[in-house]
Amino acid sequence: MKKFIYLFLLFIIVLVSSGCGTNTFIVLKSEPITEKNGQYYEQNFSKGQRIYYAIIKPKGFKDDAIKIEIVKKNDKVPTMGYSMQYAQNLAIDKSKKYYTNYFTISSSGFFFIQVFELRRPDKCLARYSFRVK
Repeated sequence: MKKFIYLFLLFIIVLVSSGCGTNTFIVLKSEPITEKNGQYYEQNFSKGQRIYYAIIKPKGFKDDAIKIEIVKKNDKVPTMGYSMQYAQNLAIDKSKKYYTNYFTISSSGFFFIQVFELRRPDKCLARYSFRVK
């Protein structure tokens, strides 16, 4: 029983300490995000479709601006096949614990969206991968 508890605690520690940001989440959907549908997410989208996103930070944002990047991974290149598709600095309301907007992508492929606070551009708050067909 003790081994199980230690293994479970180790799993929780690894889960909490890994990844981009542990307390920031990105939700992607094909329809506008509301409180009712915000907990459900999507990973597959069509070309030219609006992709709505919400960046949720339960502890609140420390900066009044964030940087959003969308990067495309080229499936035909085994390594270093990344190209920047979209990057923008956005002003946010620090009193809110979320930011919502949308974007469209006109080419198919494997993408990921990542979020940074402007005062710490080296620290990724969250990253989420998705596919456009």
